[in-house]
Amino acid sequence: MTRVKIIVNGRVQDVGYRTIVKQIARGFGIKGLVRNTENGSVEIFCETDRKTLEEFKKMIDINSPPEDLFGVNVESIDEYGEGTKNYVNPPEKFEYFHIDYLNEDLLKTSVERAEIGILAFKAMHKDLKEGQTGITDGQKAMHKDLKEGQTGMTDGQKAMHQDMNKSFSQLNVIIGTKFESMDVKYGDISKTMREMHNDLKEMKDLFA
Repeated sequence: MTRVKIIVNGRVQDVGYRTIVKQIARGFGIKGLVRNTENGSVEIFCETDRKTLEEFKKMIDINSPPEDLFGVNVESIDEYGEGTKNYVNPPEKFEYFHIDYLNEDLLKTSVERAEIGILAFKAMHKDLKEGQTGITDGQKAMHKDLKEGQTGMTDGQKAMHQDMNKSFSQLNVIIGTKFESMDVKYGDISKTMREMHNDLKEMKDLFA
């Protein structure tokens, strides 16, 4: 087993980072602790095998989007093995991984709940943002479908209009031709038919 001290620099305090580290460490079965330091970094003591340690370091190397001012942003992770110069202030025993609140003991419960609250709020904000994006995409898709449907109806109406216009034109030509030949023999009938012809022409104009 390997014992190391890890110093994590960056935006790692007051953003729920210790709680994240604790959950990841417990998931790996790592023993040790995590605590804040006075210079703004986070200090981690671990007892585990080398392979697990490397995976753990990858998992805690977290970088939130630049626009997330309350997100974790790890800038560097430094490791110091047991027995080296910088391996100082280790815990007396490496037990179940926990957060060492140091002088925060009296506020331990409220502090931990606050950190969990930060993480929960961030997760909720992300879900709401993704949900809003989904609704917007759905609205766009629905608008597109309606627009395409409306275009289809417009094209159908235009086609029907053209067919009716063509039919009226053909009927007008036929009736007009017949009227010319009938005019000589059938005066009254011709007059009536011409009135019908004019009525049809007016109907045609309505659809022009």
